[in-house]
Amino acid sequence: MRLNRERPILPGLDSYRGRYTYLAVLVGAALIAFALVGWSLVKSSTQTQISNITSRTLASGVLADAQTQLNLIENHLQRILIDPVEEEPEDINHGLTQLEQVITDLTESLKRLPAGNSDVALALQTDHQHLKRQVKQLINVRRDVQAWFPAMQLMLDEMYPYNQRVLGNLQLLQHEIQSDEEAGMDLSMQLSSMQRLWLGMTGEFRLVIANRFGIFLAKSNPAPEERYDKIINYSVRFSERLKVLQDHFHQQNSDFLVVEPLHGIEVDYLAWMADFNQVREVMRKPTWRQDLNFMQEQVTPVFNEMRQKLSVVNLSLDTQSAEDITQLTQTAKRLSISILVMAVMGLLMLVLAYLFIKRNLLQPIADTAHALKMEASGSLDAASHPSSNLRETRDLVEAFSEMRRQVHNRQSHLDHMVHHDALTQLPNRILFRDRLSHALEIALRGELMVGLMFLDLDRFKQVNDSLGHLVGDELLKVVADRLTSLMRSSDTVARLSGDEFAILIEGISCREDMEPLALKILNAIKQPIDIADNELRVSASIGIAIAPHDDISVEHLLRDADTAMYEAKRQGRSAYRFFSGEMTKRASESLLLENEIRQAVESEQFIYHFQPIVETQTGRLFCFEALLRWDHPDRGLLDPEVFLDVLDETGMINTLFEPMLAHAITFQQEQSKERNETVAVSINLSARLLNDPTFCRGLLESLVSGEVPLGSLILEITEDTLTQELAEADVFLQQAKALGARIALDDFGTGQASLSHLRQFPFDILKIDRDFVKNVNVDNYDASLVTAMIQLAHAFQIDVVAEGVESQAQLAFLQQQGCDYIQGYLIGIPQHAEEPLESISDIPLFQT
Repeated sequence: MRLNRERPILPGLDSYRGRYTYLAVLVGAALIAFALVGWSLVKSSTQTQISNITSRTLASGVLADAQTQLNLIENHLQRILIDPVEEEPEDINHGLTQLEQVITDLTESLKRLPAGNSDVALALQTDHQHLKRQVKQLINVRRDVQAWFPAMQLMLDEMYPYNQRVLGNLQLLQHEIQSDEEAGMDLSMQLSSMQRLWLGMTGEFRLVIANRFGIFLAKSNPAPEERYDKIINYSVRFSERLKVLQDHFHQQNSDFLVVEPLHGIEVDYLAWMADFNQVREVMRKPTWRQDLNFMQEQVTPVFNEMRQKLSVVNLSLDTQSAEDITQLTQTAKRLSISILVMAVMGLLMLVLAYLFIKRNLLQPIADTAHALKMEASGSLDAASHPSSNLRETRDLVEAFSEMRRQVHNRQSHLDHMVHHDALTQLPNRILFRDRLSHALEIALRGELMVGLMFLDLDRFKQVNDSLGHLVGDELLKVVADRLTSLMRSSDTVARLSGDEFAILIEGISCREDMEPLALKILNAIKQPIDIADNELRVSASIGIAIAPHDDISVEHLLRDADTAMYEAKRQGRSAYRFFSGEMTKRASESLLLENEIRQAVESEQFIYHFQPIVETQTGRLFCFEALLRWDHPDRGLLDPEVFLDVLDETGMINTLFEPMLAHAITFQQEQSKERNETVAVSINLSARLLNDPTFCRGLLESLVSGEVPLGSLILEITEDTLTQELAEADVFLQQAKALGARIALDDFGTGQASLSHLRQFPFDILKIDRDFVKNVNVDNYDASLVTAMIQLAHAFQIDVVAEGVESQAQLAFLQQQGCDYIQGYLIGIPQHAEEPLESISDIPLFQT
């Protein structure tokens, strides 16, 4: 007689799943109830604090915007004090409008807070109106030169006429004495001495005014008081010599033609000295510049007052936020206690559950583990199910069996992912190296060869940069499909990295077998590719290595194919090249040259040679161009074609250029002193230098400090440099030009510059390449090109320098076309600074 089991009171109690379900419902209900109580207590106390903190955070952001606008307005005012350009007042008005809107937003934000400091915000609005009035008045003062510099009218109306009359009377006396043979050389020397003293006195006065405005300010310049002492010293010596002349002509009883100019000199000298003392007193007062005084006395206090009020508001917001955070911390503490109680309850439940599971579940699990071991050693049906009435045990066995099948499938998938490229699904470098190694082993045992192609897409980076990486990825997929379609089933196409592919061809009998396939690949890749409404046309460079002819090592064979690929790129791209030993030799020579250049930089073997540039019509010296040369200890003097690309690619140009720039500046200073006039020097800059923030900052500091005189430095860049990424360089060139440097476009006509570059960059000079100049007198085409270049540059108000002028016929043509300057062997060859430079004045080409 079979006994019927009693039906459970609740459905599902015959399984642990059902029992745990009921237990979880009970425990969950208790925890939820407890959580609801805690949540209701926390919500009421945190909602207000969070709202206040959020509002104060927004107010703090508006406050920071107000402080930023204040700083921007003050910076624009400082720039107006230096140079009141037209754009600055517009920027200031825009900033004041923005500040007004920010203060209005701040007032609205503070009104929504319990203690909002609205009175301070209203006071800020009043201060803003006051600031607008003061700023407007400051701009008006700065625009009126007589208002911001009171001494200007006195200097223009009185001191300048005195100066002119004194110089004129001195020249009249000099003429009278030179026409009178009895006067003698002594009086003539006295007058020459007075002229030098007068010019020295007025020159020192001009330097005092210039230095006061910071035009030529440098550490080596003497202080104003020292220059005042020099002026007084000149004055005393001038007065003494005037007295000597007066006494001489009085004793000689000279006629009025001599006495009258002497009297006029004395009167104008005394009047000039009186005005000088008056200007000196004005310059000593704080109000010598009304704009600075107005800024300090009227505008700056308003800025300080507004910043102080903003600081008060900021401190108040921080204090209130700290109080709210303290309250939130206390609330969080209470919430933590609640969570701890809930955790204790949960742990208690876990202990009870463990005691129950230990008695009722451990043994069934042991039986299940035994069944799984049996299944692991045999078929899925080999294991006998443990004796249990619980369906969870049976489900567990079936679940583990299914899991074993899933693990096997996933393992196969992971193995595929490890050995294949995720984008193209081609074999990756790991799998390719394994297949190449296996192919080499087979080839070494037989008479057949293995061909290895190393393929790289030409200018693939431009596609990524211009159209995006998604388009680049789709392009790689299309290339992978085209390569695969050309291969046999026994060949292997792999993607090694980026746009680099490798192709393994097994079973070839000679290297010529690779040529038809290489041509097919090049032609297939050249075909147009439509991606995202873009028709792309790309090409590839292929390097080919043959085993065992070139090498039998996997690493060396890959290296050889890579070397051959770079040789194909070097010779013009869109081609294939077989590896040869000469390629390795060439790469080795390139590495040796790089090491030799590095040692040359360290041992200071690089020097500057200087070549003059003169005015086309007069032959007057315009500047010297600094040309970099390598003074090689064994090979002699080397031109930039040998080393410049290596210097630029390796970044050694950045290390080398700083001392070379100092050398060029020293040469400029020596030539200016020797010729008693400011001589400019021109230096060439590469794209790497223009994109180096450290170099740009250092050169700008040299210009600001006065180490390089105004207008004496010319910065040359080539056309090819313009085609590179020069966003920051544009700003640098604008700043350098504002500080007195001039910008030249070198080798015009040979690169890829466009008319937009002539408008975008602040060029002052355009240099026509020597290739266009050398045939202007025999080739009408070149003559027309040069004429058009000169007219184009003049249309942009840019001066023109013609390079490579070597004959008088070329000079005559350039003079006829109105070219501004010329450079070439006809004028002078590049020479080292230590060698005696050719005298430009001795050249008879410009004599008429």
